[in-house]
Amino acid sequence: MPTVLVIDDDLFVLATVGDTLRAEGYTVLTVQSPSEAFHLDLTGIAAILCDYNMPDMSGSDVLAAMRELQGCRAPFIFLTGHSELDDLLPVAIRYGAELLPKPVDPAELTRLLRKQLAA
Repeated sequence: MPTVLVIDDDLFVLATVGDTLRAEGYTVLTVQSPSEAFHLDLTGIAAILCDYNMPDMSGSDVLAAMRELQGCRAPFIFLTGHSELDDLLPVAIRYGAELLPKPVDPAELTRLLRKQLAA
């Protein structure tokens, strides 16, 4: 099964998303910061789920760094507790990413991930 990287500074979100994806058969790597993610070998990562609002970097900065500096082309899903998703939509469109509001709905999570992996 594909390997999914989850980046979020909230341990509860990491555990919840990780458990949901593992139950679906995915291999899951979880990290609490972008700097941890940048130290990983990203060549085997099939998709990345990343919190949009983190202390060190925004999700769009993480995605730009993944694309431009790491050469990672894995599909990307922003996890966000941001109440105004319309504000984030231009960023998501620019990078071909999806937006998934928090709290994360497990069915929507798996649907979006399957959609991104099929693209």
